[in-house]
Amino acid sequence: MPNRPTEHEAVHFTLGPEGTNHDFVLRNHLRERGCRARILHAADASSMLAHCVRGDASHMMICAAHPDAAETVAIAQYAHGILLTDIFIAESYPLAILSRADIETCRTIALHPATRPYTSLSLLDEVFELTSTVAAFEGLLQGKWDSALTQRRYAENEAVKMVRPVDAARDAWLVLSRE
Repeated sequence: MPNRPTEHEAVHFTLGPEGTNHDFVLRNHLRERGCRARILHAADASSMLAHCVRGDASHMMICAAHPDAAETVAIAQYAHGILLTDIFIAESYPLAILSRADIETCRTIALHPATRPYTSLSLLDEVFELTSTVAAFEGLLQGKWDSALTQRRYAENEAVKMVRPVDAARDAWLVLSRE
């Protein structure tokens, strides 16, 4: 369990693990605002909300395009008094469909559900929905699927090749807090 924040310490919860789009956008947002804060990561939106309800964090951030965003914001505000305090627009990591270097034809892909509409998946036989683009890439390296819709920066890995670049998403991001 995370340490409770001190009276003047800002602690932000977002979806993780470290290296996800949520982590990337939150770090950039805090840097642009000149804010210092400890960043904690949750595996899913309900865990993030539970930590905030317990007081483990002063703020939480979620992408408006995340499948759990509407429900998380509603429960936070109406059941727990954790209010929407900031909304901003930011770009995530540029994405790409990557495949293992030894794969000729991709038949399976892993992705985060929020990224599904970003490109056509019509030629694929099976889609695995995961909790993050990081998890999609890790499973690709482990041979769990042929391809992943993940962060383009991972194309530098010799074990993969880029099948198709996908532009960075420009989304609304929601910050909630008791402050």
